[in-house]
Amino acid sequence: MSSAEVQAIAVGRPDRAGRSREGSPVALVVAVADAQHAAMALAAYQSADAVMLPHFYLDRDGTLHQLVAPVRAGHGLGRAIWRGRVHNLDRVAVIVSLAAPTLTDLSEAQATVLADWLPAVAAQYGLSLADIGMLITDARGKRRVLPYLPPAAPVAPAEGVILGSGVRSPEQELWVGLATVTWRQRGGQLRLNQAFSLHWGKFDLGAPLAPNEPPLVALAGKTYNFQVFARDTIFNEGTQYAAVQSLSNLLGPDIGAIPAGGVSRALIEASYRSALKASATRAPLEGKTEFRADWRFHFVALQAKLGPALSGNYVTADRAFALQVFAGDTLYTPMSQQSGCFFLSLTDPASPQYAQLWAETYNVAGVPYNPTDPFHQRALELKLGTPLSGVVRETIQGMTYEVQVFAYDTLYRGGDGVIRCMSDLPRPPEVLAWQPKPATSRVNAGHVVQTPVQPSATATSPATQSASASSQVIAVDLASSPSQQPTGGMADVLTAPEVVRAGPPRRDPNWPPMPDFNILTDRNGQRERILGKIEWVRKSGDDITITNDWAAQNLIEVSIPQLARFRNTNGGRIRFHRVAADQLRRLWQAWEDAGLLQLVLTFDGAWWPRTIRSNPTTLSNHAYGTAFDINAQWNAFYKPAALVGDRGSVRELVPIANALGFFWGGHWNYDGRGASDGMHFEWAVAR
Repeated sequence: MSSAEVQAIAVGRPDRAGRSREGSPVALVVAVADAQHAAMALAAYQSADAVMLPHFYLDRDGTLHQLVAPVRAGHGLGRAIWRGRVHNLDRVAVIVSLAAPTLTDLSEAQATVLADWLPAVAAQYGLSLADIGMLITDARGKRRVLPYLPPAAPVAPAEGVILGSGVRSPEQELWVGLATVTWRQRGGQLRLNQAFSLHWGKFDLGAPLAPNEPPLVALAGKTYNFQVFARDTIFNEGTQYAAVQSLSNLLGPDIGAIPAGGVSRALIEASYRSALKASATRAPLEGKTEFRADWRFHFVALQAKLGPALSGNYVTADRAFALQVFAGDTLYTPMSQQSGCFFLSLTDPASPQYAQLWAETYNVAGVPYNPTDPFHQRALELKLGTPLSGVVRETIQGMTYEVQVFAYDTLYRGGDGVIRCMSDLPRPPEVLAWQPKPATSRVNAGHVVQTPVQPSATATSPATQSASASSQVIAVDLASSPSQQPTGGMADVLTAPEVVRAGPPRRDPNWPPMPDFNILTDRNGQRERILGKIEWVRKSGDDITITNDWAAQNLIEVSIPQLARFRNTNGGRIRFHRVAADQLRRLWQAWEDAGLLQLVLTFDGAWWPRTIRSNPTTLSNHAYGTAFDINAQWNAFYKPAALVGDRGSVRELVPIANALGFFWGGHWNYDGRGASDGMHFEWAVAR
């Protein structure tokens, strides 16, 4: 659909709506998501006290509405950082609201309209695709504009292929079902009418390691849409969605050095960020997570074509090894030998570190390591790389299969008990017919770092090494060894929405306001899916005994320096759930940065295997290691929480806690008169 075919329906009088731009020219186009029903959204935009007034609104069915003429200013974006400076976006932006829960969850009708219309709007004001953006709040709580392009529109089917026609063999349908399971782990939704999904199916790129979602790569006035897979990262420039290119082609077959700049370096860094972001949804990342050209683990991984990192560069809990998990293998070195770099795939199974390192590798998938599992043994035999899931049961075309996704292939087992590879199945017609279109411009790959390694540090791909070798040692700088502590907490959360909404502290039993999220519950198995299944028996009172290995698999010792002053914290070391550990560190750091630690008078415990006090059949989040208590003496259970200004008040701590994904027990109002659990903070959402 061309931009000329898109007709906007006027809502009210667009030429009179909005405000004057006060002489400011249109400088960017900003897309925002609105999850409301269309009728509600349009009514809200037209109300006298509207919080947001966009210029255009695109409904799920592709209907475009115009509320404000672009020569006038809409409102609702406020001030944000754009290209290094703070701007009043309302004065300089054309605001396009999309009926969607997120900017990546658009309907096919919306994507089809936006593919041509959105660039045309930008061009109308002399802007490029790099001037189309979205508004985000970064990890420091600052509002920023990042480059944005809509998800790819459906591609036209090849001649003779009718998408969705159902003309597939049973084996092709099985491939589609297994491919759907493969994408579900980390890649989002498989869409066999879109370029990236078709390219993946045609060219055997390994499992997707992250969804295709913002932020884009923006460089030299151009934007690049990308998605990272185990064997390669694919991308397209601007809205040339069908002109799919690959990072491996940019880098060439032999990576003599890591690019210092250009699109290839930007895509390497973006691939790391994207894959690690997806990993962080399964378990908190430990150690250092940035890409560094001077770290030998990263250079070796690029040389050996192991794909991007799936874990941080960290030290094991027993401080025996530094390691980093990549898609194709795990690289490690003993802390006593920091000039080494070993491949797990080439390590002797009889060596004492073998099982430990495989357990660390399986942590990426959030599942326990079982050396006797037949899927694991088959994956070792086929050298399928890092597991991305556990073994799951899936029903495909009425048949039940056991399935496990690995970086380089997906294994499945049907009723005959034989474990097979998805890659051996025939692809459906639309995949076989796919051919990428040629790009209209040549990508500037960028230059390389001239001296990334010392002469003695030549890396050898595992594929070219002797299979009988117990390990292959590669020299590594001390700089490649990760920090012994994970990265610190937030330095500034004062501009986070929860903090801004709360405003200054006041002596009011209703302050601070509730956050926009609730606690993690057992509804639909939500808590168990995220935190793991605890099997338990009653011990005495509220206390329980955990009877399975849940604690060993999910709890870690977290160092919180801010707690070291309390005798009951083992020098500031407490046990907490892996999922929430990083946010816990950042929370205490943020409280310190905000000058609020003096409000914490006592630390009253964290992990405690027990049921909740008011329901002996339901486990407390203390049992899951996602909750902690402070200032219990002044904020007792089933009592009103201390008010701001009173000794022991924790209310001043709550907005920052909410901003970092922790729910406050003082927001429970058990009796309608303020009885709550004001000592209690628990992890609820990933932030």
